[in-house]
Amino acid sequence: MSFGLYLHFPFCRNKCAYCDFYKEVYDVDLEVRFYEALEVETRLAAEALETDDRDISTLYVGGGTPSLANLRLFGDWLEQLQWVFSIPSRIEFSFECNPESVDREMLEELRRLGVNRPIFGMQSFNQKLLKTLGRKHRVRDSHRAVYLANALGFDNFGTDLIFGLPRQTGKLLSADLDHLIALDPPHISFYQLTVEPGTVLAEKVESGKLKIPDDELSYAMYRGGVEYLAECGYERYEVSSFAKPGFECRHNQGYWEGKDYLGLGPSAHSFMGGRRFANSPDFREYVTSLDKGERPVVVDESGVKERIVETIMLGLRTSRGIDRRAFKRKFGHRIDKYIKRDNLDILLTSGHLMSDDNGLRLTDEGFFLADEIIQRLVKCPVKSGNDPPFVADCWPDG
Repeated sequence: MSFGLYLHFPFCRNKCAYCDFYKEVYDVDLEVRFYEALEVETRLAAEALETDDRDISTLYVGGGTPSLANLRLFGDWLEQLQWVFSIPSRIEFSFECNPESVDREMLEELRRLGVNRPIFGMQSFNQKLLKTLGRKHRVRDSHRAVYLANALGFDNFGTDLIFGLPRQTGKLLSADLDHLIALDPPHISFYQLTVEPGTVLAEKVESGKLKIPDDELSYAMYRGGVEYLAECGYERYEVSSFAKPGFECRHNQGYWEGKDYLGLGPSAHSFMGGRRFANSPDFREYVTSLDKGERPVVVDESGVKERIVETIMLGLRTSRGIDRRAFKRKFGHRIDKYIKRDNLDILLTSGHLMSDDNGLRLTDEGFFLADEIIQRLVKCPVKSGNDPPFVADCWPDG
């Protein structure tokens, strides 16, 4: 059995206004404690698997801000990882970087350690918009990061760009896209800003201090961006993911295709052998558990019905959609059993969905409304807020 491995590096210099990911303010001593705990977690995770089931297919380091990491400590952990797991020499190895923390020495060391796909969180090329987001980098930092990646021979790297920002107009987004295309990245994540509850951004939007683009403008931004990226040679293979042919992120494709993945670090999620579990989203709980020789995991007790909902959700977000025959082989029933027929007919008639004997997928019109369409289509929609991610009693027995 092979699986993708994700490491959550939990530290940042500051918390961006829009971000609700788990993180801690960076501290040298805390980072040392993190790697001490991570060493124990890595060993315990390997021991929980049979020797023949320790093949890693992709590596992804996210956060947080992984580019803040002490690369000597990170390299020591990689050596341990190679001892207890099997890692191919040409594995896709992604590593998230904030542009302001990128320099030649760091990228050279990452390359020596095996990273072959750095990801640069640019978000925008408008300095005022970056300030609104709470980002600390300058536009020139993004230029330098890409220049160095090219100069050091990284054939593959990713970039992030957000649309739907407060005070962002179509003209400003067009300028951002032009700027990004001029840098010629192999991969682009182009996603809409989400105002997450409890963030600084949410407080400002709720108080009226900031206003985000309405749905009509946001749709125009997305549709225009998709068409422009296609003209520039980028294929959309998921709602927010665009790549030149051959540069799709294999790690993320594993998530969308329901493949196994193992998460390490505070708040990291895993799906292994049909079993889903997550680490404690609290640094101190994470460290304390591992000091006792215990993995800091909370097991998701949901079952096959929840896996079905998740398969539909994730499959519809991809350009391929859901393969009807593969779905039936996996779950023993046709997908039609788990979707609302009346709403399906409405969405087919409206041009938001396409269906045939082979599969079910979103149209160009449907991609922008993917989340809403999935909620309307699936018999067991995902709850919101802090509710469990899936509802156990979705359908009658049988």
